[in-house]
Amino acid sequence: MNSLKSFGHFLWLVRKTWLTRGARLYYSQFGEDAVLREIISPTCAKGVYVDVGAYHPIKFSNTYALYKRGWRGVNIDMDPVKIEAFKLARASDINVCAAISSEKAVKQVYNFSNYGLTSTLDADVAAAETTTPTSVRSVETTTLDDVLEHSRYSDDEIDLLSIDAEGHDYHVLKSLDLYKYKPKIIIIESSSVSMREVIESTVYNYLEQRGYRLVSWTHLSLIFRVNQSRIFRYQL
Repeated sequence: MNSLKSFGHFLWLVRKTWLTRGARLYYSQFGEDAVLREIISPTCAKGVYVDVGAYHPIKFSNTYALYKRGWRGVNIDMDPVKIEAFKLARASDINVCAAISSEKAVKQVYNFSNYGLTSTLDADVAAAETTTPTSVRSVETTTLDDVLEHSRYSDDEIDLLSIDAEGHDYHVLKSLDLYKYKPKIIIIESSSVSMREVIESTVYNYLEQRGYRLVSWTHLSLIFRVNQSRIFRYQL
């Protein structure tokens, strides 16, 4: 009997040591959607997201895990081929090819590959790259307000706003009427390298003054949320 118990304990120990799952699957580049999984209630099967600089419908996506749960929304990228991929893989979303900024104007887009991570409206970001752009083209920018106004979500609140605009992120953020669309969670790219830089940044102060609290920082992404919403696992 003791030998059976010892063998049973050994099998249990083997399972706990090698077979128990530790790492969990995520699609985001830096695990942002793993953080969202902890913030958002598991019972929240429907929600609305807006993903700016969406890049790819699955790879490095902050919204694909939510899409699989039943959420839907708007994906925006200024590269036409990326939007073609979204239309192929996520046809039930609204997929928009547009360059988003805080104003409507003609700006230069710097591309560094045919389907790469770095396409930017920011000349300083482009200049800091170690390679020369594969193409530079002129585009007419628009605002998030304008894109949403012409979508089926024009009268809806946003549950998640994700912004990855390669140095142009604050301009994108300012282009949305936060008081109208009331995003519950905002993920925004940041070049800050210390917590002091984060709390002294324009983005941090802009969002703090509007009732948002920084709850996570995953490498290049700051994650803010409001205190209370039906979508949250825990209220602050």
